[in-house]
Amino acid sequence: MKTISVTSIGDLIRHVAERVRSESKILWFRGQRSSEWDVQPAIWRDYDVDDERNFTNRFVSRAGTRHEELPVYDDSAGWLSLMQHYGVPTRLLDWSRSPLIAVYFALERYIYHSDTTIQDASIWILEPHTLNELEEMGEVTPSINAHMCEEMLSPAFSHRGQENDKVFAVMAAERDLRMYIQQGCFTIHSSRTALNKRRDCSMFLSEIRIPAECIKDFAFSIDVCGYRKGDMFPDLQNLADELKGIYKPRK
Repeated sequence: MKTISVTSIGDLIRHVAERVRSESKILWFRGQRSSEWDVQPAIWRDYDVDDERNFTNRFVSRAGTRHEELPVYDDSAGWLSLMQHYGVPTRLLDWSRSPLIAVYFALERYIYHSDTTIQDASIWILEPHTLNELEEMGEVTPSINAHMCEEMLSPAFSHRGQENDKVFAVMAAERDLRMYIQQGCFTIHSSRTALNKRRDCSMFLSEIRIPAECIKDFAFSIDVCGYRKGDMFPDLQNLADELKGIYKPRK
């Protein structure tokens, strides 16, 4: 699998632009704070299938008193997207169509928490159509609420669902402003093998590494470019957190 290092936002944009120009392929991006982390959903890093069903069924049963607009009961895509939105471990992995948004998520903690231990970060680049062709899922990236996705989502809710041990790249259904701003998309993981650990990963996955010594300059640059918490997460709580992070107490 190909890995390159970049030392500035400009270097990263030039690399991505060259790939788009030369390969004419759609690319998706994912930022991770540590280059040592695998490309894998949270549910398969730390939990098993019984834990997953416990999460989904408890969330569905208790969400009604806490959220006004909910998916219908059997809308697996809607429920998993909502769970992912609020940080519950799911079989979904977040990607973005924007490399700069991926950089923001890789470096967000350094922007607002100066005491964070600095380490190499990664921007993962996925060729979603190539992945789907290799998985024999077709040449499209459908919306997550398409009928063809249901087979891979239903096992998260019921033991009657059958796993196909595949990974499927899909577009997010833009149900809220956050998904729109983040240019969100997903991979659905029936397989528990991390994408970067697959033997064929070099055919659809590559890595841009940000060295630890460049992290602070990168974080400053992405903040200057206007990628900030109050905009990436457009609600009042994150706006308040952004303002408190920028404007420190005078005393």
